[in-house]
Amino acid sequence: MLLALALVLPALPPLSFGSVALAATQTEQSVQVQGQAPFTGNVAAARQAAINDAVRTAIEQVLGAYISTSSTLRSTDEFEQFQQRLMKRSDGFGRVTQVLAEGQQGSLYTVTVRVVVARPSLEQELKVFLAQKGDPRIIVAIPEEILRRVVPDPAAETEVQRALIAAGYRVVDLKQTELNALRDVLRGGSLSSQALGDLATRFKADLLITGEAFAEEYGTVLSQRAYTSRLELKIVDLATGQIIFSDAFTGTGTAPTDAVAGKAALQNVAKTAVPALPGALLGWLSGSGKAAGRTFSVRLVGVPSFRALNDTLASLRATAGVSAALNRHFDAAGAQVEVEYSGSPEDLAGLLEDLGLSVTGLSAGEITVSYR
Repeated sequence: MLLALALVLPALPPLSFGSVALAATQTEQSVQVQGQAPFTGNVAAARQAAINDAVRTAIEQVLGAYISTSSTLRSTDEFEQFQQRLMKRSDGFGRVTQVLAEGQQGSLYTVTVRVVVARPSLEQELKVFLAQKGDPRIIVAIPEEILRRVVPDPAAETEVQRALIAAGYRVVDLKQTELNALRDVLRGGSLSSQALGDLATRFKADLLITGEAFAEEYGTVLSQRAYTSRLELKIVDLATGQIIFSDAFTGTGTAPTDAVAGKAALQNVAKTAVPALPGALLGWLSGSGKAAGRTFSVRLVGVPSFRALNDTLASLRATAGVSAALNRHFDAAGAQVEVEYSGSPEDLAGLLEDLGLSVTGLSAGEITVSYR
């Protein structure tokens, strides 16, 4: 039985990294950067090399919107190799749209340019790279209403699912009765931590994308019924209950009938919202998103004593890459621990086995281990 609790969530501001500002609906991002190259007497060659350097800088800045400079992921050999592959293909991710200034400065040729970076292409490359850190299973359940009538086949929910699948994410295929039951619970308020854990266990899911959407009539446009809509969207880490994304969007839609116009408005507002999701998911995977660093839920089975649990937590906290290890629940059945860790689920599983534990289950957000 799923339990519901009321929870008010503040909307989070857009990410900002220096000159890089992320807008939820952007598919391309324009940044102003400077590039430099050695000047050896050939102006054309030095100019092109400086422009190439500027494009690489622009891509790196946009990449920083997903993986912050403070993330330990940036210091790994794997990330360095990934960056090198991106730089070799920089022409496919960024293009110069305006040269603002250029010229020789001593032994260097310098250009200041505006570069447009194709964020969807960059996000797709980053997702493939981060797949080694876990390929999350996602539940999408968004209650919707049109003119205060419950919508049995939500349009916004369908659009969010479609966009995630197109981006390569695994969306859990719930039965219609299961989806309807989950939407009914969500209409009453946010899920409790116990209910979130039940969802994770029952459907082997890592994330829940939920919220609320509604559409209502606001008039007539060229003999068409016109509707306005609002979508409040959030992403919840089922293992920890952490909110990794929260925002609200508005849209409109027109059609000859009320029902179709309402659905069009809901679908359109979802199209406005979905470009913001890949960045939030990538930030969660890399451990450097809007919220706290990547947190894993570790279920410890067969804990011999509370002292043994404390010793295990102390060993975890002293391990490189672990920022925190907290006991959330302990009883005769075992313990539930949250570990903030900069590596992948597989890396953490190996670390736990190095501490003398046996890993018996592994997902993108939860690890089950037992004492030997």
